[in-house]
Amino acid sequence: MIIKYLYPMLIAIFTLSISSCTDDDLMEEDDYIQQYVGTWSVNDQPARINYDVTIIAKPSNSSEIIMTNFANLGTSASALVIGNSLVIELQDLGSEYTVSGSGIYVNSKKLEFSFELINGIESESRTALFSR
Repeated sequence: MIIKYLYPMLIAIFTLSISSCTDDDLMEEDDYIQQYVGTWSVNDQPARINYDVTIIAKPSNSSEIIMTNFANLGTSASALVIGNSLVIELQDLGSEYTVSGSGIYVNSKKLEFSFELINGIESESRTALFSR
């Protein structure tokens, strides 16, 4: 007798728990993008330079961000957001440089990047600490 009532109740609970996960997951994806948005102060090594980068959400792709003044070159780079990780696919920075690399969200005040900056002749490995 108890099993007759218990089985439908378990199915209802299971169904509700699955549908509630979907909304939370969508909200988390938006939160991942928003945690990067803003102006960051950058310490770029081994170049030993400091500069600012402004990050915005890419309007045409909800999984990407745009970083203005990346590598202090006055141009923008885009990055794919995968949770707390960033992927900078090989792309042109202006007419003289290409870049590729990765980054990680450490906390609300710190991002860490490793990237390869290539000017057509030489390649330079850099690490950059973004802080705010």
